[in-house]
Amino acid sequence: MTKEFEFSLWNYMKDIKWGEYVVIKHTSSDPTHLLFYILIRQLQEDNTPFIIVDVLDKLHLFKTHLMTAGIDTSIVNDIPVIKLGGIKHTGNIMSLIERVDISQDIPIWTRHYREALHRVEERFNNYIKIIVGVDALLQLYEENIWDLNILMLSGFANMLGDKRSKGFIFLNYSTLKSTTLLKLEEIFTRILSVGLEENTLTLRIEKSINFSEYRKEIKVNAQELQDYLIGPTPTK
Repeated sequence: MTKEFEFSLWNYMKDIKWGEYVVIKHTSSDPTHLLFYILIRQLQEDNTPFIIVDVLDKLHLFKTHLMTAGIDTSIVNDIPVIKLGGIKHTGNIMSLIERVDISQDIPIWTRHYREALHRVEERFNNYIKIIVGVDALLQLYEENIWDLNILMLSGFANMLGDKRSKGFIFLNYSTLKSTTLLKLEEIFTRILSVGLEENTLTLRIEKSINFSEYRKEIKVNAQELQDYLIGPTPTK
């Protein structure tokens, strides 16, 4: 069942078109780190170039949750990372990728972010972006509708349609205002929601450019998935 879940999830992710981004909605109590791990492991096994955009140390949090569950996190150390704020050095902070100071005005730090992406594009013809912690970034601007709209339009909307990349955005929507979430759902073409009930982890397609996919679900036993990712216990 777990292998089938991983296979189904990976096949769906591979079908995402270049220039498209998928929002993976979750709450604070969902085991989203397991989905994150499946994604990065499959990308590495497929030799697909990818980077992580780590907002305010969310990557460190994901890695800590994985380590606590007993899952080997050494693969995280090889991933190129662009950091937006934060202090934890997780992943491969390479010379071509930098830390972006998000305490500056939005036009300034977004320009630095685009410069960092340009260095990535010089290395890879096509690559995948995995963005974690964007909900923490949005929280900084929720009380200022002007800045929030600038971020939505100059930041998120401009990501779409760039054929050099595609990506996945892990979003803890339970920390955001409903109006902020609705703005994001309007911008992006695919929305997946994560749910956990009675030990069953469910991925549900809430929005897609393929209308036949609406409301389809992928399910797996959460404990079995975690045990599968931990791997077999070494024999003495």
